[in-house]
Amino acid sequence: MAPKLFDKQYLQAEFEKLDGLLAAPVNLYLIGGGSMSFQKYKTATKDIDVVVRSDDELKIIKTALKSIGYTVPVISGSYEQMGARAIFENTDEFRWDIFVNVICDGLQLSDGMINRSQELFKLKNISVHMISPEDIFVFKAITTRERDREDMYSLFSKGLDFEIIKKEIIWQNENKLTDFAWLAYFFTGLEEFFNQYSIYHPVFEELQDIAYEDMLIGMVKDKLKSQPMKIKDLSSDFEIEDVKAILKLLVEHGLVFKNKDGEFSLIHI
Repeated sequence: MAPKLFDKQYLQAEFEKLDGLLAAPVNLYLIGGGSMSFQKYKTATKDIDVVVRSDDELKIIKTALKSIGYTVPVISGSYEQMGARAIFENTDEFRWDIFVNVICDGLQLSDGMINRSQELFKLKNISVHMISPEDIFVFKAITTRERDREDMYSLFSKGLDFEIIKKEIIWQNENKLTDFAWLAYFFTGLEEFFNQYSIYHPVFEELQDIAYEDMLIGMVKDKLKSQPMKIKDLSSDFEIEDVKAILKLLVEHGLVFKNKDGEFSLIHI
């Protein structure tokens, strides 16, 4: 059965209901289908993904949604993996996925995203902001829900500034919260999208090189966690010249050092 879809008039009505019940002002950043609906990339969405900046804002919203009959649904699969801090659904089956600064346990609501966002409307207690099409594209690339690749195509077909996208994912990768290979994960989604729609874009190869380097850095650091190793041992799964380049980079950044026996060790900070 196809999921129910809700247009922007429905979304705005829900914002207005919520606004009248909030105990304090909140800023909401729309990052998914809801933002696409308001920007006319799609006519309707089955849920709304929003990011807030603080736990206090989350608490205020949760209290208000509960007061108008929203409940916590059972979720699984790709929706569970998104890492929303709160999920609420009403009797119409319309759902809010609410995040606090971080989406999918890795993508951060960066200053760049905030600066590129536009205020959609402002009510008494709610300010609703739409993040840019480029930032929605990044978000869609790291999710695996039904229709995400279709949404990426809608965004792509109307034109995107891939220089913005490249700079944003490099920032995300350099400022990531864990050692998780975030860039490689993003690139996998991008590759699926390009393959599915038989699209070529020159940024693909550039991002592929960056993602490969990031993945290799993660693999080398992971191997060095257990014991010091020589280049030939570190290169068992990769080209030795690639490993040499990565080790040089890690040494220059003070993350790895080479001892007198030619073994490399991870510097634990």
